[in-house]
Amino acid sequence: MKSIIITGATSGIGFDCAIQMAKIAPNEQIILACRNIQAGNETIRKIKNKTNHQHLICLPLDLASLQSIKDFKDKFAKLANPVITSLINNAGLQNIGKTAYTNDGFETTFGTNHLGGFYLTLLLLPYIEQNGSIIFTASDTHDPATKTGIESPIYTSGKDLAFPKETNEKENIVGQRRYSTSKLCNVLSAYVLHEKLADKNIRVNAFDPGMVPGTGLARTYPPVLRFVWNNVMPILTYFKPNTNCAKKSGKRLANLAFNKEQKQLNGIYFSDGKVTKSSIDSYNKSYQAELWKSSIELTKIKQDETTIQLT
Repeated sequence: MKSIIITGATSGIGFDCAIQMAKIAPNEQIILACRNIQAGNETIRKIKNKTNHQHLICLPLDLASLQSIKDFKDKFAKLANPVITSLINNAGLQNIGKTAYTNDGFETTFGTNHLGGFYLTLLLLPYIEQNGSIIFTASDTHDPATKTGIESPIYTSGKDLAFPKETNEKENIVGQRRYSTSKLCNVLSAYVLHEKLADKNIRVNAFDPGMVPGTGLARTYPPVLRFVWNNVMPILTYFKPNTNCAKKSGKRLANLAFNKEQKQLNGIYFSDGKVTKSSIDSYNKSYQAELWKSSIELTKIKQDETTIQLT
């Protein structure tokens, strides 16, 4: 039985993506890749109750640890039929508090939102079948033209983002910018990988869920802002463009990854239910090349660990 892998599937968009995937992919094994196995198993129980899909498993994965990512790959490789039809890089975080770091010493937003998914994807490439798909969940915050209210991204280099210098700016401003920049990195990565996999018939797309109030993205916000995010802002889903409930965005994410009607989509940015243009910076070839090169160096992935040419 072939597998669909979803990161960040125990809540929010990822959970609703898994629900939809269980409905449209009854013959696939759905693997929830998550930090908390207990939460993962509880999520499996919920999905089975809602969909009667019987082929769900949970494997431990912490995207803030390169070793955990490698361990996940090793566990997956030992399954009876380690073949992937869809890899959905959905997990992400936003930290607007004090600067935090991953197990490997990378700034936590960049390390988790970009490097973690990047490293996981390259390690799993040998197991992704032809006609398979890879999706990076991005965000419209990566594009200053969308005027989301979040600080606009600033891309300099992967190493600058991994090891940021101290600043006198307010923590929330710095945290927002790190988040939007990590989401720009998701789009840049999708475009580069799409080009590098052109001869392997594997689809690579970037997905924007829009603003999805009520999800765990605001967990590091002050209590008052968390309350507004969870209890007031969901009202915006009724009248603000590209503001969605988790169920709507999760369904779109699953469909983009697996639905036959969307299997012709490749190398695109999918936002508000349609193919659209991403930010000007996301098409910058020098940014794409620099991020690829620095990400290879930061993760220390070796050529024999993946099927794609690294240099």
